Amino acid sequence: MAEAVGRIRQANYVPKRWLVTSLVLLVIFAIFPFVAGEFQTNLMAKLLLFGTLGVSLDLVWGFTGILSFAHGVFFTLGGYAMAYYLKLNLSATANNYGGTLPDFMVWNGLKELPWFIAPLQFFPVAVIAMVVLPAGFAYLIGSFIFRSKVSGVYITVITLAISSALTTFFVSQQAYTGGTNGITDVSKLSLFGLTVPPIGIYFIILVFAASVMAGSWWLTQSNFGLILRSIKENEQRISYLGYDVANFKIFIWTLSAGIAGIAGGLFVPLNKFISPVYLGVAFGTQIVIWVAVGGRGTLFGPILAAILLGQIQNSVDRITQDWQLIVGVILMIVVLFLPDGLISLLPKRFLSKKSNQLNRSE
Repeated sequence: MAEAVGRIRQANYVPKRWLVTSLVLLVIFAIFPFVAGEFQTNLMAKLLLFGTLGVSLDLVWGFTGILSFAHGVFFTLGGYAMAYYLKLNLSATANNYGGTLPDFMVWNGLKELPWFIAPLQFFPVAVIAMVVLPAGFAYLIGSFIFRSKVSGVYITVITLAISSALTTFFVSQQAYTGGTNGITDVSKLSLFGLTVPPIGIYFIILVFAASVMAGSWWLTQSNFGLILRSIKENEQRISYLGYDVANFKIFIWTLSAGIAGIAGGLFVPLNKFISPVYLGVAFGTQIVIWVAVGGRGTLFGPILAAILLGQIQNSVDRITQDWQLIVGVILMIVVLFLPDGLISLLPKRFLSKKSNQLNRSE
């Protein structure tokens, strides 16, 4: 118990080598769109979003020990909020039917915009919704799960069930969600009356990814982060110290869902669509793979894995459609020979002395 108290009281630290490395990487990513083509710029923007989505899962799995397959759900809820805004702001001339009602609603016989979708015509509402919808949904299910003291594999099973159920629901509600096709052919993103070009979306995503990384680093290295690690190691012991474990779990679960929702919201203007495929177990599993391959509890690992595996998929797709086989082989190699993920291949000197001591104590 004394050891746990001592660890919780440790002061924050920022490894200087990590800070310098992060700044160098940020500069490289900032220069990237000026030396790469449009396709590679858009691909890198998507992979940065996926990596940030992996970071959101890392907060609950890598640091708190909660394995979730529902982060694709949070990502998709945020994506639909933004997709409705962009679809509803498509000009009448660009719309397939020359009206303001989305084409998939017309196909399914709707005569007017549903009341619960109408507010998403306004940008501030859509921005708030892409955070509040996934975060609110996460808070509701998190309160049920963690207040009921559900733990271990049962949480994973519940998240799998949520993912499957919502996929079925969104596909069945074709008049409101676009069904299997989702929402496509959306307008370009505009801010203050100006259309945001592809490179502008790239930099918005880069700023978002950098902000999430910085905020997550600060959070996980604070006393709050040390409590999360302690919950992961010995939940019963930390509760004996007087901490409300459920509150900590609900907070980090809700926060990570909000981050995932923003990632989904930014995904739509980049790729011009969102569909229930991102609600499915397959995509949720892919997020888990990014975290596992990159390294749980590292923050940098999921982004590294998402970029690496995404580029491998892009390259292999030109030769064969069996890119999942390549990912499976990489996952097996990591599990067997690199249990701490790809990030463990980096030289130990990148971590500060204090950081190494903390990792050894874990």
